[in-house]
Amino acid sequence: MRVGVGLLLHLKIIYNKYFPFGKFLATNIFGIIFCRSDKGRLSDVDKNHEYIHTLQQKELGYVGFMLWYSIEWLVRAVQCRSFMKAYYMLYFEREAYAMERRLDYKRTRKPFGWWHLFVKKGTLLHEVGQFIGDIARFIRRDFMPLKYLYVALLALLIIIGQTCFNIYDIIIAPSYDDGTSMLRLPMVYAAAYYIVMIPTVLMHHESWRLRQWQVWVLPLLLVAIDGAGQGFDNYREWLMNTDMFYKEKFYLQLVGSFFFRSVFILMSLCVFHWAVTGRVGLFGLHRSRKYLRVYALIYIMLLPLFLLVSFTPQFLEFYPKMQITYYDGAFGWDKLRIAALFELCYANDFFAVESMFRGAMVIGLARWLGPRAVLPMAVTYMCVHLGKPDLELCSSVIGGYMLGILAYRTHHLWGGIIIHLGIAMFFEVIGMIRLLACA
Repeated sequence: MRVGVGLLLHLKIIYNKYFPFGKFLATNIFGIIFCRSDKGRLSDVDKNHEYIHTLQQKELGYVGFMLWYSIEWLVRAVQCRSFMKAYYMLYFEREAYAMERRLDYKRTRKPFGWWHLFVKKGTLLHEVGQFIGDIARFIRRDFMPLKYLYVALLALLIIIGQTCFNIYDIIIAPSYDDGTSMLRLPMVYAAAYYIVMIPTVLMHHESWRLRQWQVWVLPLLLVAIDGAGQGFDNYREWLMNTDMFYKEKFYLQLVGSFFFRSVFILMSLCVFHWAVTGRVGLFGLHRSRKYLRVYALIYIMLLPLFLLVSFTPQFLEFYPKMQITYYDGAFGWDKLRIAALFELCYANDFFAVESMFRGAMVIGLARWLGPRAVLPMAVTYMCVHLGKPDLELCSSVIGGYMLGILAYRTHHLWGGIIIHLGIAMFFEVIGMIRLLACA
């Protein structure tokens, strides 16, 4: 008991005549307690109540706590049509009022105690908490300041190289003209992978991982598969030598760029899976519903941001991929059939991308690299986005990293497929609407 009281003596309390407003005796803002002096001094129970709020704020980050507190209060006020009833229903307040008389609660309290006490299992909110917890646990165990600083600086150099010097046009684009793309792309991706993988493994003093031949051969094989899939364009020359109309030739080139790449990558990954496990299949495609509701919620919450991105100057330079007004009438087809065939091949390409990066590179290689498989994949994935809009390039390393963590923790790809494909299809639809509106 004395320990609890001792902790309460170190609270920062500011007595004043005006704040907080209304019926409240005290309020805790960023760990500082403001108390109305005209309503009396704080008792040990009151101090313990506010100290519990300080612990809650530290766990969520002070700003995160304030946002959650405000949003939950507003939502509950709408539900019960009373701000005071809503106040007593808040998860944070329920924990503080339930435990305020236990002055030694600090000793026995679990992290996120309000969560364990009052959030019911099976609810969406409980699933969101598990989702955040999985990410937090991975980062806490994997985090090293020097390692993350190194990777951040490397990602920044890539972004500067692309945005300021357009390294895609210098290094990658010419390879499609001179026929070396199937060789040059794997070399670029392999360099990005190993320049992250080797130092980060050594920083963790896990040099034993580097003595496994698999960590040298298998990533090289995977980037070779992906680079060859992206670099293969021999079908273009064959198409140009046919007697089809130019509109039809260019349409088949566009469809083929996604069809051949995705089919080649998926077939190669099936062979890779068989070589590693002895079974034909793809990594991360087992039946699992874990966090699917959370992925759907994240996607819905991001839709306003995607809509804002669609009005940036660069957007119409890249989307829609299917320029429906140009290809209208090819093969005597209507717009719907032309768009449907393309979007099917385009969607399949994203399925192949997730199977490659989050499936094979994270889930497949985790048996040798463990959690160290995530960061090299994220930087390699970023390099695949060279030549795309600047915002997409910058977000790809963060998105790839987060999806990599979740693939590592859940051992399935469905969340990444939902978000990745959902973003692409949203941009296609918005792009087509804007394109047809301008026609």
